[in-house]
Amino acid sequence: MTVEEVFCDLSNKFGENFNWYMHPLTESKGFFVDELKKEIGKEHFLYNKKIWTVAKCTSNDDVLYVTEDECGADIYYIFHLTYSENNLAGFPQYKELKSVYAVKDFIEQSFIQSYM
Repeated sequence: MTVEEVFCDLSNKFGENFNWYMHPLTESKGFFVDELKKEIGKEHFLYNKKIWTVAKCTSNDDVLYVTEDECGADIYYIFHLTYSENNLAGFPQYKELKSVYAVKDFIEQSFIQSYM
């Protein structure tokens, strides 16, 4: 399963109420990656990694990113952005997801709990 298939499946399942959208590939290294790096700071383990924006939730400040682990496998992170450079310890909050299936499960369950 690809991440595109995940969002297609969820969109088909929840219809127009589904509140996530795939981020355009041409913009995957733009605003949201810059914002993430600003918020996590240079000491964060993801700061110097190549990271791409995958999707954005329209109902809150959650953004799905992808990078590679040490073995070259995709690893996903959902960050709840704060749009602030001066965050307290532990912010911005994030969830690490080790597979595209975990991404689907997490987003689906979060959507059901928060919006259904």
